Amino acid sequence: MLMRSPAEAGQKVLMLGDDFWLLLPGSSRPLRITPTQKLLGEASTGDIATLAWSQDYEGQLRGAARCDGDRACWHLSLQARRAGLSYPRIELWLGQAHGEPLHAELYVGSGKLAKTARFVLDRQNAPTRVDEMWLGDQLTAKKQTRIRYLSRQRRSVPEAWLNPMFLARNPSLE
Repeated sequence: MLMRSPAEAGQKVLMLGDDFWLLLPGSSRPLRITPTQKLLGEASTGDIATLAWSQDYEGQLRGAARCDGDRACWHLSLQARRAGLSYPRIELWLGQAHGEPLHAELYVGSGKLAKTARFVLDRQNAPTRVDEMWLGDQLTAKKQTRIRYLSRQRRSVPEAWLNPMFLARNPSLE
């Protein structure tokens, strides 16, 4: 993941499973960081890096609900399948028409509500992806962070790029 905002320009995050490495411009050493470490505003590395909840969580349908006004939704309760995830429990509301994510509540290990998330989709009538995520901090500052996904490109990279030290020695790689 490459940061493009002016405050984080040139920063890179390498994700290898549950291991995260932060590469800062001008630094010769990568920094190991945790998924819960703040990376951008009130967003943590895990918030930005992973939205593969279907792989990381076991879901249970809680029932039908109304959300975002009068929209028909499904309420799911998600439990982490393994340790190391940012949130052991997530309450998720999906639109019934397309199964699109609309709202989520993210809980930390103590059971406290840590963040709320609202999702902005690419198309209202036939959504295919999340274009923005708004995170609301519920524990401390009650601040909001907007995450915009500007570019998503799947590509093959050389095996060497999966080594944090290689990336630190080759800062121009994107």
